[in-house]
Amino acid sequence: MPLAHAILGDEFNLVFCHTLEAAYAAIGDDVAAVVCGVHFAEGSVFELLQFVRSKPTAGKLPFFILLDTKGRYHYSPAIVHGLRAAAKALGATQFTDLGSLAEKVGKDEAAEVLRRGLREVIAAQGS
Repeated sequence: MPLAHAILGDEFNLVFCHTLEAAYAAIGDDVAAVVCGVHFAEGSVFELLQFVRSKPTAGKLPFFILLDTKGRYHYSPAIVHGLRAAAKALGATQFTDLGSLAEKVGKDEAAEVLRRGLREVIAAQGS
């Protein structure tokens, strides 16, 4: 949770869920977007994505999937490619490798890129 606050700041009203069931229950009409790490609930990110996409009211919610290949997990490029392809195939709005992005543009700018993307899709929903 501290990492999520560091990345997303106080700009967004965040709801944290640690289980798939809690996430299912939290997806309601007042949710503007879903941001989920690849490791959420022992790798249930794709189950959550499928659940969101299957709902008539929540099906269009922006869904951001985050991975950090520079943190405690180290993945081969083939694994990252597979995760990215699965995210795209299942309808994720964006798949972001935060570690790679931070390596390219710096940690602060990587967080800003994510926040900017969230702002843009949330604003587009309101249009």
